[in-house]
Amino acid sequence: MKIATNVIIWLVGGLFIFSGLIKLNDPVGTEIKLEEYFDVFADDFRDKIIVNGQVKGAEDTSMSSFFEGLKPYSLSFAILMSALEVIWGFSLLIRFRPKFTLWSLFLLILFFTGLTFYSWNYNKVTDCGCFGDAIKLQPFQSFMKDIVLTILIGFLLWQSKNIVPNDKKWAWGSNLLVSIIAFGSGIYAVNYLPFIDFMPYKVGNNIPALMKPKERLRYENKYTFTNLKTQKDEFFSESESSKAWADTLTYKYKDFKQELLNPEAQSKIGADFVWIDGDTTTTKQMFKGNKLILVFSDLKKIDPKKYKVLSPMLKSLKDSGIEPIGLSSDKATLDAICHEYQLPMEHHSMDSKILKAMIRSNPGVLLLKEGTVKGKWHYNSLPNLNELKSKL
Repeated sequence: MKIATNVIIWLVGGLFIFSGLIKLNDPVGTEIKLEEYFDVFADDFRDKIIVNGQVKGAEDTSMSSFFEGLKPYSLSFAILMSALEVIWGFSLLIRFRPKFTLWSLFLLILFFTGLTFYSWNYNKVTDCGCFGDAIKLQPFQSFMKDIVLTILIGFLLWQSKNIVPNDKKWAWGSNLLVSIIAFGSGIYAVNYLPFIDFMPYKVGNNIPALMKPKERLRYENKYTFTNLKTQKDEFFSESESSKAWADTLTYKYKDFKQELLNPEAQSKIGADFVWIDGDTTTTKQMFKGNKLILVFSDLKKIDPKKYKVLSPMLKSLKDSGIEPIGLSSDKATLDAICHEYQLPMEHHSMDSKILKAMIRSNPGVLLLKEGTVKGKWHYNSLPNLNELKSKL
């Protein structure tokens, strides 16, 4: 039993440290995921207005307002939750206050299990973000992972009386040091950029190349028929469906869909990477020559002082061979901002989700050369002209 306890301690502690570090690498990504959960919860708790069997609107309730009110604190929650994963995971490894640590991890994993169950059962949030963008898990995989962790932590709680606490001075000191590093890493990543970029728009990647599938996508046609005798749905392939079509006394057609057989071959960047105010052809202008892309993922959250910092950088690009292009989800508002703060650049509209994926900074800057990302900068560390040229 002692060996099993020690093995499980290292497994659980190591997994929580890994999960926390991945999220501390990109707290803004975790913030985006929490906002998605809060949006879904708020919508589910609204009272639906139904007219003639159709939903015509919704009214806020105290619970929907509660979840809406949590959204401004998503980033703080993201850093706190991720840091605690690392701190408690490390505490478990060194047996520092084991009972407190185990109960803390148990409550945390119950919270995660509730979220992943909701994602899987209601198919509302298809990626829980358990391991950020480094490892993508399907909702059911995330839920089962949390169930296993709940069982393992429950076992450790059962065996907690046999876990000798480590109250030595070095344990207190190292735990404090880990806490400082954990919170410091998250705060640094927010104010600059992730230490490791797991997104398809990372430095060195060619965006046009990633918009193409690795190989020809293969599909299989699937037909759904209702068995009139059992009132259950049955699924048929293309070749099998002729039987169901012919037997109209037994089967009634219900639905058709195409199942992708090689999903791993899909493009890393989807066909939705396009200027909303243009088309695929016009978007390709961004991949020709040297372009400095300024990403404004959410204009409502930007302090106007940041626009004043951008102006000198943009003006320095004149006759440099580097063309600036602004991207936001609201072209009209950005047009007014460019006029007010003297931001000389062409600008277009894109989906806000794509903009948030391009760079974890609002605003943020990407340097492209023939569609290849040569550099990325947070607004707190904007490059000068010499630095831009050195990247080309």
